[in-house]
Amino acid sequence: MNISRGWADEASCMDCHVEAADFARTGHARTLLPADSEPSLSILQSLRTSKFPQTAEVSLEHRDAGLFAVHHEDQSSQEIPLEWCFGSGHHARTWVGSLSDSWGAADLVEFRLTWYALTGDFEITPGQPADPPPGYFQYLGALFDHPKTRRCFACHATQLRVVDGRVDFDHIHPGVTCQRCHGPRGEHVASEGKISDFSWRDIDQVESVHRCAECHRREDDVDGEDIHEDNPHIARFQPVGLMRSACFRSPEMTCMTCHDPHTPLADQKLHEDWQCNQCHHENPKGTAQAHCGAGEESGCVRCHMPKVRADSPLEFTDHWIRVRSDMEGTHAAE
Repeated sequence: MNISRGWADEASCMDCHVEAADFARTGHARTLLPADSEPSLSILQSLRTSKFPQTAEVSLEHRDAGLFAVHHEDQSSQEIPLEWCFGSGHHARTWVGSLSDSWGAADLVEFRLTWYALTGDFEITPGQPADPPPGYFQYLGALFDHPKTRRCFACHATQLRVVDGRVDFDHIHPGVTCQRCHGPRGEHVASEGKISDFSWRDIDQVESVHRCAECHRREDDVDGEDIHEDNPHIARFQPVGLMRSACFRSPEMTCMTCHDPHTPLADQKLHEDWQCNQCHHENPKGTAQAHCGAGEESGCVRCHMPKVRADSPLEFTDHWIRVRSDMEGTHAAE
């Protein structure tokens, strides 16, 4: 337990809070892993059987110095270390490694290949060009600047030490765990619960959504010209769509109206109608608050919150809840 810095051992949360045991199984808790951990390695090792053409000349090598992705061409080869695996695996997994620069500090390089759950195979990492520019990392990845590196790790880690604007890769607490949202709880644990922080209580609707949007994006994190109903990429930024929804005009609705942040999504029965029925239900007089114009009696999410596919093989549930005029490019939620 690191009381001096205010952080508690995350395992201590389970001693009193039953939610903590469930939370360890969530995607948030597993959104950043060491690259040599079993969930990461089992996917990386499938590079050798990948059907994606650009994986043919890339191999994975284990050495005393760590894990490396190596690109072979003619008689030469290039390589980058793979140290961290981003993503829970529900949508995708992407790998990064650090390289020492001429000043001895670590720069980050993002692996060119991402594994996608939708296809069960590798393709180009989102944001990287289909035709890579010439250079050392041409077939292996893209170099990140320090601000971008910090933003990536800040949303995938609980503790992140930054020294002179650079991430200290030796002092990262990976994954979004209890203290990422609730803050350091060293004093709370040491006092056996007598010292508590109730900062999550009594916050208003917008602030509640904005806390999730620290990583899932706020409206002001997105170019205003991109925020329109026909842009499939907005589905990736759930708070942006949610706050544009007519449903959000109810002052009680937040992300947690439908999602329990402490429970894995697979356990929450998200593709049933119970979330919608919290508000759109029959009142005591027997008349419904809302009627389906298509005459459906179930399957609200299938039409009003479909899965939307972007350019990469990624699908996200569209949280811009609405009557859609065009279902093209969408996929019904399973």
